[in-house]
Amino acid sequence: MPRLLLLLACLFLLAAGPLEAREQSDAPDAAVIGFSPDGRYFAWEEHGWDIASGALSAAIHVVDRDTNRQADGFPFGVASGGDGSPALLGGFETDLDALADEPDMDALRAAVRAGAKAKLDALGIGVPGRRLAGVPLTQRSPLDKKTTPLVFVVHPTLPGAIPDQQLVYTLEARPSREPEDCVNAEPPARPKSVEFDVIGSRTWPELKDVARAATTYSWTMPAGDCAAGMWIADIIAPPGGAGDAVAVLFLAASWNSAVDAASWHGLFVTLPDE
Repeated sequence: MPRLLLLLACLFLLAAGPLEAREQSDAPDAAVIGFSPDGRYFAWEEHGWDIASGALSAAIHVVDRDTNRQADGFPFGVASGGDGSPALLGGFETDLDALADEPDMDALRAAVRAGAKAKLDALGIGVPGRRLAGVPLTQRSPLDKKTTPLVFVVHPTLPGAIPDQQLVYTLEARPSREPEDCVNAEPPARPKSVEFDVIGSRTWPELKDVARAATTYSWTMPAGDCAAGMWIADIIAPPGGAGDAVAVLFLAASWNSAVDAASWHGLFVTLPDE
């Protein structure tokens, strides 16, 4: 019923008059695939089709811990291109005409997974990590607002009289500032810097910040787009323990005068030591 109501709403808007663009009504979803056994590679899947805008994504991403960039051959799958039409990624092959209308997402995701299997197997990807912090994908905000920093520890703890001896980490993502009146400034295509700042604190014998580390991520912004916000969904320790880094999966949203858009990103963030 909600899908039918949304479709009727879209038809009403189209009947009311021509639109230059349609806003995305829902963000794509994400699913963690796993790590390579040595924790070097982290893979996740982004998938979704938006009934309002026609935005499509069914792609597998793999980030390399050594470079914090996509591994060779990734992303793999299909996503909406700059003109809104489906575009093939990483050598994936499918009938694009079949994606012109509402696609069969289950079949498309299965085809992408099958096509990427050899590449994922070559990297040994499929080992699960340990989720340390985050929020459910359907939760509207982590705590009181979406910018609230996440706080986590690497190993399990127990409440009690014995003080916790491990570092407590606080992770906050800080994007670089946008141009003043960004949407009317129509900024060019550009890399946007996002700093993931991690503070390590001791809780005993007193609460004290003892270490800090920052990891910079470059978010590609299309021409005319302005950042609308971002949301860290998952902080995951690679197999074998967190070591000196954890994988972070986050959703980034952008907008211009007519269109909203959202996409998933991943990177490894360095954990500070004493």
